Amino acid sequence: MNKLICFLLCFSFYLDEGSAQIKVTKPVGLDGLIYGRSAQRKHPDAKIEGYHILIFNGDNRNRAESVKARFNSEYKHYSEVVWDEPNFKVYVGLFKTKFECMSLYNEIKGKYQTAIVVKDKIPYPPLND
Repeated sequence: MNKLICFLLCFSFYLDEGSAQIKVTKPVGLDGLIYGRSAQRKHPDAKIEGYHILIFNGDNRNRAESVKARFNSEYKHYSEVVWDEPNFKVYVGLFKTKFECMSLYNEIKGKYQTAIVVKDKIPYPPLND
């Protein structure tokens, strides 16, 4: 951001006064992104509507942990084990849309035959760098 401001200031010195105008527009959706991320900072435990994939559902905690470990060794997506009485569930991925979720689902459905896409309240997905 600082580089952009420096560039604009330097660029403005080379223009004759009043002969040119610079119009800065913000990308579509920036307001929503700013609002969502500021809400996340104010309420770190806040959740949004989204999708993830259930790859294990059973009463054996050790098995759930091993399924999660196997998934983590093969993929670089979010994963967690959740105790939902009386079962342990392994959820993977954090996606805002079902379309995004389906790409991972199509990739893993051969290895995890019981995988299903679940619409749920999910934590805010991390920002991609």
